[in-house]
Amino acid sequence: MGTFGSYRGSMKIAEEKKEIFSRQVAKILNYGGMMQFERISMYGHEMGLLKPVELYPGGKVRFHYNYFEDDAWETAGFDAETAYFWSEKIGGDEFCDVVTAVHVLYELYDENSGFAEVDGDFINSRFYAGWLNHLLGTDFSVKKRFRLWRNFEAYALPRVGDYSDPSSRILMDMIPQGLRYVACGVEFADLMNIMEGTKMLTEDEVVPGTYPADVYGCKKAVEAFLKRDSGSENVQKIWELIRKSKAEREHVKDKGLADIAKFSLFLPARAIVYLTTEMKQMSFWKTWKELHDSVYHDEVMKKYASDELEAERREMIEAPVPPVRTSDFLRQDGSFTFYDTPEELKGKPNYYISDDDRLYWWDGSDEVIISEKTDQWLKELAQRHKDIMEHMDETEAEPDFMKEFLFLIADIDQFYKRIFPFQTMFYEFLQNGSKKEYRVAVELLKELADENREDGKIIEKARYSWDITSRNVTHNVGRLRLKRYFAVMANKELRKKYFEF
Repeated sequence: MGTFGSYRGSMKIAEEKKEIFSRQVAKILNYGGMMQFERISMYGHEMGLLKPVELYPGGKVRFHYNYFEDDAWETAGFDAETAYFWSEKIGGDEFCDVVTAVHVLYELYDENSGFAEVDGDFINSRFYAGWLNHLLGTDFSVKKRFRLWRNFEAYALPRVGDYSDPSSRILMDMIPQGLRYVACGVEFADLMNIMEGTKMLTEDEVVPGTYPADVYGCKKAVEAFLKRDSGSENVQKIWELIRKSKAEREHVKDKGLADIAKFSLFLPARAIVYLTTEMKQMSFWKTWKELHDSVYHDEVMKKYASDELEAERREMIEAPVPPVRTSDFLRQDGSFTFYDTPEELKGKPNYYISDDDRLYWWDGSDEVIISEKTDQWLKELAQRHKDIMEHMDETEAEPDFMKEFLFLIADIDQFYKRIFPFQTMFYEFLQNGSKKEYRVAVELLKELADENREDGKIIEKARYSWDITSRNVTHNVGRLRLKRYFAVMANKELRKKYFEF
């Protein structure tokens, strides 16, 4: 899929924050499964070795593959010295999610208005901020998304002349899901009035003392003033009015204009502009682009909400987003996730990522929690390893361990597809081929490859592009067992816990 991720805003990180920002980006990429490859060629075979993204202070990194998605996209990268991140096509699954998480991190650092986007659409920053809080130990909130007028203005003004005026859907996309009910207020009302019009504001509908009632009152004043002259002169007089200071607006002589001026003392200038442009059938945003730098900002707004309501809204808006665990963040359930699942797999549970797929990242903390089922499986493998050790002659060794090990890995990859060893594990095994525990681990790998072929052969159904093949095919149980075994062998601490070497 030709999906692109981007950040609409400044990607400049303050010098004093670059170091921590870069460390956080590195952790996002690493735990998000972003990988590089080392390409090797031995005995006529070419293969890739997985290299999890590592970033040194002031360094650069490039990557194009995601371990959990088992798929490659166009190259993305990060320069720690400049704190600059870039990407091209990112697909629609884990690779996309992790790239977007980096863009959300920019949004959270940016003092100005900015948004993480996918294909030009604003994303739900709250979900991503939840994962960042879990992974980075931060307490990010999404309060910036509630600077509604400032954010929407920053989005709309650059589009004037090139695009149609933005719709209310854009506004709703800007507001984080799950918190839209606390977005009500003057700024939200103004934006909706601009996009939907003020026809719903009638004397019968508005409640005295509310913001809609004051906007309606101003509307009547503007309407009366404009009816005096259908030409453009009166519109220009309104524009001249909203460029005046508060003291000047308090002493306007023209009766009709003075009625509008009274509302300017407590309504924002934009309200007078959108009421005028609506009546004259003009584009608000085109007009506002010409006026906004010169209009008044000295109004004294009335208090439309109680202290209790304002405090409640503020508390919810500013609260840190609840953490989202990594496996929950990376979970895929889109329109193509289980597309065209073969009949052979119908009735079986759909595949969803779990911590059992993240064994490489296990470190004894609660970041990766091994399920009871996988714990039992690993214990059984460890016992099998021990049994083979006991029955293998101490002097029994492959005449060419390196060659046999390489051929086995190549055969596994050819049958199960996209099964790559980690670079560190591959070279460690080559360097220790004379040691019994390593030879036994390879023998156990051979047994696993043989006994999982029945479950793994469903991979033959992956005839389409990998990203639109059912996850039940690409992440079938047979293939996953091999992939997880590689992960355990690459994680020295976890391998020691179960296999004692």
